[in-house]
Amino acid sequence: MAPVAAAPAVVAAQQLSLKENLTLMATHESKLELVKSQAQMPGPGQALVHVRATGVCGSDVHFWKHAGLGPWKITDKTALGHESGGIVIAVGEGVVNVKPGDRVAIEPGVPCGKATCNFCLTGQYNLCPSVDFYSVPPADGTLRRYHLHPAGWLHKVPETMSYAEIALLEPLSVCLHATAQAQLRLGQPCLITGAGPIGVVQLMCANASGCSPIVITDLSQERLDFAKTVVPEVIPFKIDLSKTEQETAREIVATFTKACSGVGGTGLNGEVMPAVTMECTGVESSIATAGYATQPSGLVFVIGVGSSFLKNFPFMHFSTNEITLKFLFRYRDTWPRAIRLVSAGKIDVKKIVTAQFPLERAKEAVEHAADRTKFSVKTLIVDEE
Repeated sequence: MAPVAAAPAVVAAQQLSLKENLTLMATHESKLELVKSQAQMPGPGQALVHVRATGVCGSDVHFWKHAGLGPWKITDKTALGHESGGIVIAVGEGVVNVKPGDRVAIEPGVPCGKATCNFCLTGQYNLCPSVDFYSVPPADGTLRRYHLHPAGWLHKVPETMSYAEIALLEPLSVCLHATAQAQLRLGQPCLITGAGPIGVVQLMCANASGCSPIVITDLSQERLDFAKTVVPEVIPFKIDLSKTEQETAREIVATFTKACSGVGGTGLNGEVMPAVTMECTGVESSIATAGYATQPSGLVFVIGVGSSFLKNFPFMHFSTNEITLKFLFRYRDTWPRAIRLVSAGKIDVKKIVTAQFPLERAKEAVEHAADRTKFSVKTLIVDEE
């Protein structure tokens, strides 16, 4: 019965009057190109989405400037974008979970789903070695007007959710996965390193989890001030690069101790140290500082993406203090929770948006997000009807 139910939508798709399909692509020559094409109609199991909002991620900037990221290289051109939401305008044969007119979030990581894949079988689908992650070569991303996507990896959202909120479910999913893996708890002292978009969303998640006190660090006072407007209870700490990682860590611990007004702590002389540090930069010196600041038997959870190798990692400090170092890779099973949190007003992801550009100016939007001389937390690219 499924093919019969889907057939009218397939016919309707071929009668659509669509605009040019603008797509922002990064090239192997480290250039940005806004390419025009015609939208393709959905095949079996696919849906065609009019992408109404896309967030610019740091990885988009990295793919543009370096023609790759880690092991993934751009050999010709790759469409950017993986933080997207929109509205279904057509579906292919056999699609029953979404229909034209549905607002949807696009989960960009699509695993193989084969019975021979242990990671897919055990629910760890983000670790599937054959995953297609849209915007990671060779898979094109979602920073385009019309995007074809496997319908099973589209998540319906309430009509009350804005397209900006739908797009920002992706970075929220990263932080929800990190929050669950780190097991953040009520009353737990928490350090967050980095007040960029992931750091600020992680701050919202840690606050919602009941962590207290929370200290957030950054090099930029402007970003720290912004983080405090999002979560007024947070304690900002500005990093001074002229100081060593150990000196900075001692000052961070002093900040936690002062915030707790001398109550019994976890360090010497009643010091209060963070039980968990959510490391959102991937910067080597920041990871080292996190290790020195975190309490013995604590957790340093690295969310940020950095260099392929660490050259000056304080191994013995982590070892002799039994500090756990843990990482995450993207997310899994987070989208339904993210939708519930945002639609219920528990997490206001719109707060991180600091700039907005139309799709026709997508190249300018990515350049703006990459420009360190301009204040930017999350840049959004939108396409109207």
